[in-house]
Amino acid sequence: MRLQTRTGAYVELRAIKQIDQPLLVEGTVDTLDGRAWRFRGPVLSAEEAKRLGDWLLKAAKGRIEPQERLSFADLSFTFDEHEVGQPRIVVGFSRATAPGWLGDEQAVTFDYPVTLDLTTETLEAAAVDWERELRRRR
Repeated sequence: MRLQTRTGAYVELRAIKQIDQPLLVEGTVDTLDGRAWRFRGPVLSAEEAKRLGDWLLKAAKGRIEPQERLSFADLSFTFDEHEVGQPRIVVGFSRATAPGWLGDEQAVTFDYPVTLDLTTETLEAAAVDWERELRRRR
């Protein structure tokens, strides 16, 4: 799934495979301001991955409140609006998903924020794509 702004900044998450319960997730982040990184690891359980898809779809449909947050061990997602009806998602990257260029600080970093101003269509497409990807990985 790809959460991409109109300017091209994005967070992309891909479900690689399931190892018992943890889901191996590969992520790419590019904020277009010189901050870009990748990560790969078992950062979500199968249930957490499903909850993420449901949450993203609800956010796209306007069925969650501003500042509602979905948190996992190494990823978090907070919903807001940057304009009426235009979703803003702040993705927080912690420890294993935080930028590697933080060096020793990566292991103690919690919720390194990346703000994405999206359209409802982009957010809904990402949610549907994530759910489709999870079905293929079962």
